[in-house]
Amino acid sequence: MTAGISKYTERPGATRRTSAMIVAAVTAGALFATATGAQAADPAAQRTVSASSTSAVDVPEFTAAEQAQGAALAEGIAELGVTEDQFAAALEVALARPAPDAEALRTRLAALPAQPTAEQLAQAAYPGDGEAQAALLPVFAKEEVRAAALAQLAPASAAPASAAPAPGGKKPMMAAMGWWDQTKFVVKCSAAVAAVLISFAPAGSSIKVARAVALFKRYGAKKTANIIWRFVNGKHVGSKEREAVKAFIGISAISSACSK
Repeated sequence: MTAGISKYTERPGATRRTSAMIVAAVTAGALFATATGAQAADPAAQRTVSASSTSAVDVPEFTAAEQAQGAALAEGIAELGVTEDQFAAALEVALARPAPDAEALRTRLAALPAQPTAEQLAQAAYPGDGEAQAALLPVFAKEEVRAAALAQLAPASAAPASAAPAPGGKKPMMAAMGWWDQTKFVVKCSAAVAAVLISFAPAGSSIKVARAVALFKRYGAKKTANIIWRFVNGKHVGSKEREAVKAFIGISAISSACSK
């Protein structure tokens, strides 16, 4: 297994190095957001998309825009610093656990300390579920990723530094860190990925999320992670496997945060 992602190879021949920080934050944020928000944001998310409804025919080659997005994703995932196995474990949690109530999740996130640890964030995501928490720890190991993911999942915790402290004198996490406005693209991309792994529910993309979840369940978390890993590393992805990649990068939270 690949220990991390260090570069993305664009065809033809040109190798593009990844900028880890942004992709890590986007990845963490995307993973986190995938499991929870979509169903609450739109009743359509409740619809069932069966595995049998997914494409059984060859999927078109990746477009230039999709390849560019793969390069951005490579940077974000590299910044997360997770291995393929760790990514697969977090994805398995998002696919296997019932989606947490979006409002309850936001409330728990808002109650976190100004600069929560990875353990505190994982506990807020899946209270009482030690196995799920352990799978999320590598995704949120970096403080910048945690902060950026919280800014996406619980905007109230990312109030400007000029904002008044909350009752009890607690400053919002992003204000306490004082760097959100200057956060680089790669960190926001990493956070988006991490947020999707937690909640699978980016606002406004419930149908896309439902289709992506159906595809990922059909392939299984380990196989899906391997397909995405090969894509962001510029390696061969089969004609039918491309549908899983296109579904992942088509999720609104990822497409908006990981497109330059």
